Amino acid sequence: MKKLLPLILSALLALLAWPTHAAPRFPHSADEARALLAHLGAHVQVINADLTLARKKPAKAFDLLTYYPLPKAKLDEYKRNGHIVNRNDDIAEFVTYRVKDYELINEKNEKLLMKDSSGASSLQDFALWTYDNVLSSQRGVQVKLDKSFERVKGHITLVFEMPGNLTRETRVPVDLSISDQDPRPAN
Repeated sequence: MKKLLPLILSALLALLAWPTHAAPRFPHSADEARALLAHLGAHVQVINADLTLARKKPAKAFDLLTYYPLPKAKLDEYKRNGHIVNRNDDIAEFVTYRVKDYELINEKNEKLLMKDSSGASSLQDFALWTYDNVLSSQRGVQVKLDKSFERVKGHITLVFEMPGNLTRETRVPVDLSISDQDPRPAN
């Protein structure tokens, strides 16, 4: 036992000295977070997935897409470099969402079930896009379904969340056909 004690003590000291990576501190004010949540919630669009936009065939997925104008520093970086490097301090990186409830019915009057609709998840980062002449970051959710549709109707209630118990609930009406065009402005 006496021979093991120095080994145990040095292992314990090594563990205590090991660098830990704490979760990044939320570097934005509550007002900034509330403004972002309000903007994201007010601009949710239902859009066919890229493959459906191209092929116009029955699908089992579509996107819920929203956006927010790029902050001045990000816009300057884009103008200077032609691209933006994502960092963990971007305010949108802190946004999560969860599906509170939903009802989706296809053209055959079949109830569609969402796959992976439980728990909080981060928004996916989509391509930059111009809305109202302002370069914006698009964020979204790919909705995967258990059955295919040519037309889907119903609703999805999303709850956007940020650190500090800030939330924004948005009921998104869904009325989508595989023949629908991309609703975003031409880029």
